[in-house]
Amino acid sequence: MAFWWVNQNKSSGYEIAGGYLWSPKRKNNGAKNYFYDTMTAVEVGDIIFSFFDAQIQYLGVATHRALSTHKPAEFGKAGED
Repeated sequence: MAFWWVNQNKSSGYEIAGGYLWSPKRKNNGAKNYFYDTMTAVEVGDIIFSFFDAQIQYLGVATHRALSTHKPAEFGKAGED
């Protein structure tokens, strides 16, 4: 079991309500981002600390390994910057 810290600001409401985590695979400039890449290392049973609004708001337990998917439609423009 591993522990993960996730900064969830603009997307926290969607992710918490939907029971998932999502991040882009690249930064806006096309560069890779180490923190996005580490999402693929999350294993079933890992503990996830969800941080937003300047404090840990939720604890989660991973129930699946990472899947590759497009940005969720419910995000709308959240996270575009």
